[in-house]
Amino acid sequence: MLVTRSAAGRRFVWISDGVVEYGLYFLIIFTPFAFGTVEPWSIAIAEVVVFTMALAWGLTMVGRGEIRIEKTPFNICWLLVLAFGLLQIVPLPLQVIRVLSPKAYALYQDMAIDSGLTASWRTLSLYPYATKLELLRLLALALLFWVVANHLRTRQQVDRVVRLIMVVGFLLAIFGIIQHFTWNGRLYWVRELTQGGIPFGPYVNKNHFAGYMEMVIPLSLGYLFAKERDRYTGASGWRDRLLRWGTPEASRLLLIYFGGLIMVAALLLTGSRAGLFSFLGSMLVVSLLLSIRRFRRKRWWGILALFVALGFAYALWLYAEKVLQTFASIRLGTDNPAAHFRLLVWQDTLRLGREYPWTGTGFNTFSWAFPLYKRPMWGNLHYTHTENDYLQAFAEGGLPFIALLVLTLVWGGAQLLSGWSRSQGSHARGLGLGLLGGLVALLLHSVSDFNLHIMANAILFVLLLALACRVLIFGCAEPPEWKVAADRWP
Repeated sequence: MLVTRSAAGRRFVWISDGVVEYGLYFLIIFTPFAFGTVEPWSIAIAEVVVFTMALAWGLTMVGRGEIRIEKTPFNICWLLVLAFGLLQIVPLPLQVIRVLSPKAYALYQDMAIDSGLTASWRTLSLYPYATKLELLRLLALALLFWVVANHLRTRQQVDRVVRLIMVVGFLLAIFGIIQHFTWNGRLYWVRELTQGGIPFGPYVNKNHFAGYMEMVIPLSLGYLFAKERDRYTGASGWRDRLLRWGTPEASRLLLIYFGGLIMVAALLLTGSRAGLFSFLGSMLVVSLLLSIRRFRRKRWWGILALFVALGFAYALWLYAEKVLQTFASIRLGTDNPAAHFRLLVWQDTLRLGREYPWTGTGFNTFSWAFPLYKRPMWGNLHYTHTENDYLQAFAEGGLPFIALLVLTLVWGGAQLLSGWSRSQGSHARGLGLGLLGGLVALLLHSVSDFNLHIMANAILFVLLLALACRVLIFGCAEPPEWKVAADRWP
């Protein structure tokens, strides 16, 4: 690696590195507390921060004299998704649209007859402005993935980010629990709910709060696994191990354990059935991976079992009626009116997707396209999302987009699991386990919600994905002394 020798060059690299890392810290703290980053102002701030980080990352590589981008199994997916979005907003001749999307062509013809205006060029997206906004969001998420996967190279950098995510998750959980018991009908006790919702913490929708929690909880558990073995290193007997419980490191681990229990309790208090299913699903995946003979750890099984049991017990102690109501609603299954309602919306979304099978209606156009396909019984109800990220992806991107996502999940998931099976040392095994558990949790939750359209949750998901690539595929290195000296402020 080439290292800038001049003092000015080292200062430039040092500042650029700071912009990247502190920009990342800002995103982790800001996005969940800004109502989940669902409003135009907060989305714009998050995107500007990501673009600034990407620029600083590029300048850092130039300053160090090395342009290097890691080859992750998700790079091609990001590029193809962005290219597909561009195709949807590029004006094309109507005859081309007639071949690619006959339904869109017929719709444009009807519009021309009704308005008396004709146009020879149209876009595959039914509402190109909305697709442009979504494409900008996807570009920001892709850049965030590449910046994190390439910039965070050392174990210290990764651990700092993971610890900050856990702290933010703990603070969110505390805030959500306090607000739950002191609720006055307003977010942060001051902001009115102008469009309704079922709030929990700073989120307008309790299910999205649960989506954030279910990603942080397995990460906290994985961090405990990563650090738990270090506590026993050098301990020759039970006395030495008992004495180590009084060390600062053991105290920090107990604090993390307690923070995880608070987050489990907050998730259960939301009453989110999908959140509960996703959390249990992630714990099941963690259990299955722990059952692999090569990585079997009795202490890890004990930590996992006690963690889940104490989390449920603490939630029951806080508000038993709310937790039991959640389990009762799960028992109802499809007899639950809300579940039946959601199934009907999914059926209407499938009808929409079948009308645009090869190109979709355009990214972020569901709320404009769906009114033509919803049942008359829904009346004036307006839908922004279909409560299922996969079905909405089918409606907005068609079969090619769904095929791309499936191939990416299969190939990328296989690469991450393979990296975990080859990993050496408790840090990669434990932290990798937590990262995989968090990713699985949100993927499961996306079956019955639209968490990936909530910017804060999408940013955390992309961040966990990038960290998983760094920890499980590329590995975390300890920076050599000459590199530390070169990157330090002169």
